[in-house]
Amino acid sequence: MKPDRHLLRRRNPIDRRQRWRRRLLLIAAIMVPVLSALAGVSVYLSRHGEKSLPVRLAERVASWFVPPDYAFAGRDRLNILVVGADYDYDNKARPLPRPARSDTILIVSLSRNGKAAILSIPRDTIVRFNGKLHKINAAHAIGGPELLQQVLAEQFGIETHHFVQITFDAFVKLVDLVGGVELFVEYDMHYDDNWGKLHIHLQRGLYHLDGEQAIGFVRYRGKGYRRYCPKCKVKIEHFDPRGDLGRVERQQQFLKALAKKLLESRMIVKLPQLISIAHRYVATDMDLRTLLSLANFAKQLNLDAIQTATLSGKEARHPRLGSIIIPDKEKAPKVLSELLGDTFLAAAWEQGAGSLGMLVRVAARPAKAAKPPVPRTRRGGREEASEAQAVEGVPINHEPIEVVPVEPAEPSTPSPPNFPQRPFVVVQMLQHIQHCH
Repeated sequence: MKPDRHLLRRRNPIDRRQRWRRRLLLIAAIMVPVLSALAGVSVYLSRHGEKSLPVRLAERVASWFVPPDYAFAGRDRLNILVVGADYDYDNKARPLPRPARSDTILIVSLSRNGKAAILSIPRDTIVRFNGKLHKINAAHAIGGPELLQQVLAEQFGIETHHFVQITFDAFVKLVDLVGGVELFVEYDMHYDDNWGKLHIHLQRGLYHLDGEQAIGFVRYRGKGYRRYCPKCKVKIEHFDPRGDLGRVERQQQFLKALAKKLLESRMIVKLPQLISIAHRYVATDMDLRTLLSLANFAKQLNLDAIQTATLSGKEARHPRLGSIIIPDKEKAPKVLSELLGDTFLAAAWEQGAGSLGMLVRVAARPAKAAKPPVPRTRRGGREEASEAQAVEGVPINHEPIEVVPVEPAEPSTPSPPNFPQRPFVVVQMLQHIQHCH
């Protein structure tokens, strides 16, 4: 009697699964020792300053599929707008579903020949759009990175090809992922903003900054407790008087240090975590192939040779916008031309930001020393009203508005001492001892 074919058919899937299990066990028995050996080789090579086998393999595969020049799309220069922005909150401290004003506005300019430059635009820089006078960070709050790109092109002559919008949550997680960044904190930084959920407490000294400390380092602008911090009960002896310009300088300093950590060969094994952070907290108009191409391009860069500059301007106080920076008609276009090359359109600059002198008139008298500002702790205060005014803008009249010049403040803090290279564990121990005292 022949066996029933249907019964054989019903037994076959089970037999197949059993065979697959045996094969998988065999593959695992072979691969585990192989992967362990590769891991051991990787550790040995990394300790001796050489790229490990998996790293070299990943780089070779990436270069096959997405070459470094793919992102340039035939251009000689690629400009990327990088915006760092927090959330706006309602009266119950819930994040609002709308773009917020940006604390950080950077133009990362990459040249096909392997050079790079970073241009910082202070958030208090005034600009004209929508028939009003605004601070430039209001463009992001009104229309997101797309409107900011449009304003940069029409008013500053800065052509940007892509944008990257990074939340502060992404920044914190990214710094923690790379294991922190060691920097010398040149000034005592103490500031508390309960409404904005920002708390900065760093004393002058050498730090291995984690994510939370790093976000305070790059966001601090010299406002807050000037002589004594009631929360930490410490005397403040060194504070940065340069405001937004000092913050811009710290952002450039930190970005260079962070880029070095991101380009370390060991970061290849953390690629899944990087992708997860980017997917959740980063918005961009670039596709995956373009991003991989830029990652390949970044390997060619000499990070110590990256040019950095800040858009030149004159500090002043506007009767309704508060602290502002008026773009320097003579110096700013030279900086833009040097860093951005032919992607800077001088004609657009002259008709836009270069003509702001017709809208504001700088008074002859300098501004009086302002009283130390009180950190915002609740909704509805004077600071809240000025921020709302800064977003709404000021209507442009036929007569120029008089603004009061602010004398540039020069920091008097001595240069940081030269510290020898110390292991991360030693830095942690020193910070712990300092905190206990």
